[in-house]
Amino acid sequence: MKKIIFTVVKVIIIIAIVAWMGLFITDYFRAQNGEKPLFCLNEKTVVSDGSKVEAGATYYSCTSLGYKYYTYTKSGEAKTGFGPAFIKNDAEKELGL
Repeated sequence: MKKIIFTVVKVIIIIAIVAWMGLFITDYFRAQNGEKPLFCLNEKTVVSDGSKVEAGATYYSCTSLGYKYYTYTKSGEAKTGFGPAFIKNDAEKELGL
């Protein structure tokens, strides 16, 4: 009985890891093409008032399951990034978020 439960738990964990990897890879390639991710836990948009960086600079971030997609537009130039959710990127540091 314990062996069956252990096997079922292993299969569930493997399915969850494979599903997360599929979501991560899909969102990564969507970010490379300038598209928003499929799944967001937290979305944030900040427009600068001119106190730290020029007025009108826009920062958009979408935090998902352990990773973050962001777009930073300043002086008409857009920068897109994709990385770990627990590390601040350069745009967040510049804006003081």
